[in-house]
Amino acid sequence: MPPFATKLAHGFTLLLALVLLAMVGLSAGNVVARYLFNAAILWADEIAVFGMILLTWLGAIVVAWRGSDIRMDLLVAALPRGAQRPVAVLQDLVVAGSCGWVAWLSYGYVTRVHRIGMTSDSARLPVWPVHAVIPVALAAIALIALVRALRTLRRPQTK
Repeated sequence: MPPFATKLAHGFTLLLALVLLAMVGLSAGNVVARYLFNAAILWADEIAVFGMILLTWLGAIVVAWRGSDIRMDLLVAALPRGAQRPVAVLQDLVVAGSCGWVAWLSYGYVTRVHRIGMTSDSARLPVWPVHAVIPVALAAIALIALVRALRTLRRPQTK
């Protein structure tokens, strides 16, 4: 992994940790407000869901870049050495194509939500920025899969 990408992944990880801490603090504050003062923070759960969406999709980018994602490499490992590289490249191309296609579909949804001005129920915040994280993350994962396929093709074949 290039040094700039390592730093970017580390920065993303720190951002995600801060989002998680904020979610925990908000949820704890809501529990205290609800049970000690009988006054819940009405928008807290909604914001926690937004945070979970951010954690999941931005975290998926970091996981994919680090190569820690779940892969079906059992099939590749069971093949003869000469067939392993083409099948590994095919797997990455399928991931890239699938993520790219779903990113495109998600982008269409986000543009519609933005166009109609949809807001969250309790916090009354526009929902499109949170939903926009999904096609961005899927597009990033598609690009990472393409890079992985290119690296596999460039790597010398072992016998």
